[in-house]
Amino acid sequence: MPQAPDIVLGVSIAVGRERLHAFLCDLDNYVALHPLIERIEEIEPSPELPRARRYRVLDRIPIGPFRLRTSYVAALDPVSDDEVHGHAWQSPGVRLHTVYRLSESVGATRLDERVFVRAPWWIHRFVVKQARAAHAATLERMKGLLEANPPGSGQGDGEQREPREQRQTEEGTLPRCAP
Repeated sequence: MPQAPDIVLGVSIAVGRERLHAFLCDLDNYVALHPLIERIEEIEPSPELPRARRYRVLDRIPIGPFRLRTSYVAALDPVSDDEVHGHAWQSPGVRLHTVYRLSESVGATRLDERVFVRAPWWIHRFVVKQARAAHAATLERMKGLLEANPPGSGQGDGEQREPREQRQTEEGTLPRCAP
């Protein structure tokens, strides 16, 4: 991944850090928010990312008046209680690594997103443009959903499905995205 992120976004959301972390760890929450995602299916975990949940994702990418259907693998990895990493691997040689960092602010949680894009030179700019627009829309919709629906309402309650498992590592106990 390059040193500097290709995309930097941020938003303050009037919810607790734990609720936002749990929401970020479940790609099911993104389907209604992300403008490109059409459908997801959870798949087997990977030994390379033992904490992560992995998915097969079907996107519809706008190209002029057409929409190209594309399938790829994505993963959400809770590396700490204030950071989640997103990964997407797509043909031809496209890789997105997203770092979501959470920090407490007065009456809200600040979500800062940095996206690192690796793609062949001939589509790199297109991928960055599509990802920037989709991720900005997703953050805006996420803020609206979470702030409009208090905990326990069944909307935006990723942590309400099952308690998050914990995983002991050399760095200490880290949350695991619960299935």
